[in-house]
Amino acid sequence: MNSVRYGVIGIKGVGSKHVSMAQEHANIELTALVDLDEAAVKAKSQELGVRAFTDYREMLNAGIVDAVSIATPHHLHAIIGLECLKAGVHVFTEKPLANRVSDADTMIEAAEARDLKLCVGHQYRTYRTPQTMKHLIDTGAIGNIMRLLWTWIEFRPESYYARDIWRQTWRHAGGGVLMNQTSHDLDLVCWLIGEPVQVSAMIGNQFHQMEVEDVVVANVLFANGAFGSIQLTINQPKGYSIRQIAGDKGTIAIPDVQSLTNDAADSILLSTYANPLTELVKGTGSIAGQPGASWRPIELRAGLGGHDRLMESFTDAILNGGEPQVNGVSARPAVELINAIVLSAIRKKTVDLPVDRGEYDELFEELSSGSLKIPRF
Repeated sequence: MNSVRYGVIGIKGVGSKHVSMAQEHANIELTALVDLDEAAVKAKSQELGVRAFTDYREMLNAGIVDAVSIATPHHLHAIIGLECLKAGVHVFTEKPLANRVSDADTMIEAAEARDLKLCVGHQYRTYRTPQTMKHLIDTGAIGNIMRLLWTWIEFRPESYYARDIWRQTWRHAGGGVLMNQTSHDLDLVCWLIGEPVQVSAMIGNQFHQMEVEDVVVANVLFANGAFGSIQLTINQPKGYSIRQIAGDKGTIAIPDVQSLTNDAADSILLSTYANPLTELVKGTGSIAGQPGASWRPIELRAGLGGHDRLMESFTDAILNGGEPQVNGVSARPAVELINAIVLSAIRKKTVDLPVDRGEYDELFEELSSGSLKIPRF
């Protein structure tokens, strides 16, 4: 195979970007577009000279695609993705991989059983700021990770949810600020720190009419022993979102995150200590003495990030082997963490990971049916 026959399912919003990327990629032949909006998909297909469908199953039956992008509302990612994988088609799905980790499991198993590539649109990993943070961690600049502080602060008015009604419900969106706005950030947290093993959380709805949450506070224990504190809200103007990752040799900090979607205006500070804290804590001297810490700005690593990098890695994996930059297995921890936060908050208990799939599916059905509602304040 020298090129990949490609279809895009959902051509509006971020789907339009997938159409453009596929059209411009040297190793992709765009062959199909799918959208429920018949007029829109016909007009775009005529413009590009490809086939148009209003049902993705008709596209699969036509046998004209090797791979697809899925850019639909969240609840369709797992449904459509699984059918595509069962049809022998490689899948690049927008985030989240699935609303429930049980569905993520099923998609991953289907891809592995058929030796197909499953890529997830967590493009934040490709940007320079996360890449620089990852490089500092992996090269031992801050030593063993001990603590994480991660906040995400932005504002969303009711008009945002009135425009896209599916974002308002558990069944369709899978959550509010957790699944809709910050699944990218939580993917970064798991990618940078490692897999969570325990969660204690609170969620609620302070301002909005929707079913899902607009504020979250969660404490997380990671497999490497790091303690994390995460605060997320869509109820305040963007400003002073904080990133801190502290190790026994130093701390990475972004004290005022300027760009919540890429790295256009962000800067990283690095603090290092003369000796590891595990040694300094044994020392003698003033009982309130502080280890010396020198702070300096860190130059961001070179390169550009975004969806283009993910599609490039997805296509390369199909043609040459290996895995996409963000595959299903590496994207699953973010879904599981979100499920664990919701389970902990609603059931008012500490949740150990892996999450009990049956227990979360039962809770999700209660939330989706409206028989159980989250706290309002």
